Amino acid sequence: MASELPPILRQYDRLAAVAVLAILLLSLLYLIFAGLRQTQEVQEYDGTVALKQPTKADLQPVSLEKERKLIEETATPPKTALLTVQQDPDAANLCTPERRLLCVACAKPISWKAEKCPFCETVQPAEKKLDLSTIDSDGDGLTDQWELKYGLNPQDPTDADLDTDKDGFTNLEEFEAKTDPTNPKSHPGYETRMSVSAIEGKKLPLRAIDKMELPATTGADGKPVRHFQVTFVSVSEDGTQGSTPIRAKDGELIGKSGYRFIAYTELPKKQITVGANKQLRFINVSTVEVERVADKKRVVTIFKDPDNPAWPGDPLLEQKATIAIDLPETAPVTVAPGESFAVKGEKFTVKAVDPEKKLVKVEKNADKKTFDLK
Repeated sequence: MASELPPILRQYDRLAAVAVLAILLLSLLYLIFAGLRQTQEVQEYDGTVALKQPTKADLQPVSLEKERKLIEETATPPKTALLTVQQDPDAANLCTPERRLLCVACAKPISWKAEKCPFCETVQPAEKKLDLSTIDSDGDGLTDQWELKYGLNPQDPTDADLDTDKDGFTNLEEFEAKTDPTNPKSHPGYETRMSVSAIEGKKLPLRAIDKMELPATTGADGKPVRHFQVTFVSVSEDGTQGSTPIRAKDGELIGKSGYRFIAYTELPKKQITVGANKQLRFINVSTVEVERVADKKRVVTIFKDPDNPAWPGDPLLEQKATIAIDLPETAPVTVAPGESFAVKGEKFTVKAVDPEKKLVKVEKNADKKTFDLK
């Protein structure tokens, strides 16, 4: 007969069921307590958040206007912003870098506030000066202060060549003349735009080629008076010299030319060197004054010495200068000495014409000041 099982084994099924039920009960209790704990934490969090909520309903939203303006200035900096230097070293400006200067020793750019150069460690002067009137950020010849004063852009190098007020002068010319580039009535003098393009006139049709001294006479003061006879030849407009000599004494008519010999002024002969071998020569530079009988117009001519390579040529009787005026819609003018002309309402008078130097002396009628044109 088989032996019976131990009592514990005979109750195994019951024990297993009890164990399972115990585990399920413990799990349920854990879930209940965990849920309660989570609910408590949520309530505590809600309470904390509630404490931080504003108690007043009339609070205004935060303004971001300053930040918006900074962003706009970064994209399109205003003309009045000096981008290369700060006038106030402590001012905050997003568009302006830190003010700098050159080290007194190594000449490297360092901070304006630096007491010692970070490169060479040289101590910098305690007093620092900056002349803002000389700063030219765009290198166009116009200072920043001047451009800002007249509404120009210190960062645009092309505005120096513009004519803001349409008076015929560029902004750079107005800057150099210290005039107002926005006022067409304020501008540099028109003489700065004038030049001599040509000098013309009728030439003296006579040429002095020789002279002979005559016996002297005694003047009213008891002093001797020298007299001369000068030999002339005719000369055409193209410079061709005639071959027939015409001799005249002081005060006499020069043949049938319509001119009278007035005076001979003897000057010391001029020493020159000619050619590669520098040959020494003495040339006659004495002068002869003649008068046109018809209108008493006098002119001085220099002897035509064939050895004189620098002979200025035959003098002009009626000298007229053509003056070019480099201004919009302004034509050149041709004037003789004593005549006047106007440039945009401003009057000028020609005082003298020098064909040898190709120079015209002009007077500005407004202030009676004269200037030379070439």
